Amino acid sequence: MQQQDLQQIKQLFEDNNEVLSKKIDEKFKDNNGILLKKVDEKIDELAAIVKAGFDGVDKRFEQVDKRFDRMDEKLGSLEKGHEDIKLRLDNVAYRFEVVELQKRVEVLEKKLNIQFSR
Repeated sequence: MQQQDLQQIKQLFEDNNEVLSKKIDEKFKDNNGILLKKVDEKIDELAAIVKAGFDGVDKRFEQVDKRFDRMDEKLGSLEKGHEDIKLRLDNVAYRFEVVELQKRVEVLEKKLNIQFSR
């Protein structure tokens, strides 16, 4: 009878292990599903946070672009003003040339005995 009892105990033990194994598998699958859902939720939250960050960066770049456009306009007007000044200066005699011409005119005036009022 001991042998038979041992066989029955062994069979009960194996049956119990099988039932426990199935229950553990079911619990693991349930917990795994819950964990995967939580991970997916966290990933979605992180994606939303990253998107919000990039949206903020896009707005800043738009502002920077506008500022660069204004700077380009200002530089354009400065360049035009520089060109205008340069054109005016191209038509003006240098000071040493004016002084030299003034001396020559004075010599001519003396030789011709001409006086102009200044």
